[in-house]
Amino acid sequence: MAATLTSTPVVVERAARLVAAAERQSFDPFTEVDWTVPVDGPDAYYLPPEFLPLHGTDVWEAMSEQERRDYSRHECASLCSAGIWFENILMQLLMKHLYDLPATDGSHRFLLTEVADECRHSSMFGEFVRRAGTPAYPVFLPIRLGGRFMVATSTRAAAYISILTAEEILDVSNRATMKDERVHPTSRRMAKIHVAEESRHMSFARVWLEESWPRMNVVERSIAMVQAPFFAWGISQALVNPAVYRTLGIASGARIASRNPEHRARVQRDLGRLTSFLSGIGAINPVTRPVWRVLGLVGRS
Repeated sequence: MAATLTSTPVVVERAARLVAAAERQSFDPFTEVDWTVPVDGPDAYYLPPEFLPLHGTDVWEAMSEQERRDYSRHECASLCSAGIWFENILMQLLMKHLYDLPATDGSHRFLLTEVADECRHSSMFGEFVRRAGTPAYPVFLPIRLGGRFMVATSTRAAAYISILTAEEILDVSNRATMKDERVHPTSRRMAKIHVAEESRHMSFARVWLEESWPRMNVVERSIAMVQAPFFAWGISQALVNPAVYRTLGIASGARIASRNPEHRARVQRDLGRLTSFLSGIGAINPVTRPVWRVLGLVGRS
């Protein structure tokens, strides 16, 4: 496993470019977001309706417009809480990598910059939750326990695949949110900040995996291929929080949302760039693809 510790010249070059980009464009959410605008009101959606897990179901069709907007605010607060959970895991995974990485390594500074970005994102999400007039919605306990297992057991390869999973699945919805005039301006601004900074993280993770995968021994690659689909599945499951539906009194809401064909298709679609990339480097192959398919992360094609 030592062979994958030292960054290759390609990784070093990408890290340097990303540090320069961070110096040009990084955001303090407490100056970049106008927190004087109330975020606990009924006058807007807080996520694009098409990205809400109940969208397209009979329950959705039975809701009034006001109920749909209220539901979107609770889902946004839940997604922010899940975002804090995601960022906490990602920071721990990055720190595990940094623990053994010498300060002379060319990617050392970027990884610390990425941790700083994640700290700001968690602060931003927390501020929204505190102002949204909703519960804090902790991630469903079994998924939270899975996150602890991920942090404790993941290889570096599985860690970077997990980082890409969380960031790719949020990137699609964030890009839609920041452009949607139906959505509250605070949500749009948070999404724009997140897109700008997470694009650097995804760029680094992809290059690191491209460079490191061929250098790994069979054991390390095999462990990553076994871990990755289950970690990705756990992250995707955090998008539906049963507590939201209990709070809003939507009977069987979490079950309906989780089984909603539209929601399940969206998860596959939003993970499409990730699964295509992993197929390209060989992490998803004829042996592992059936696992990803059974877990609902890729289609049958």
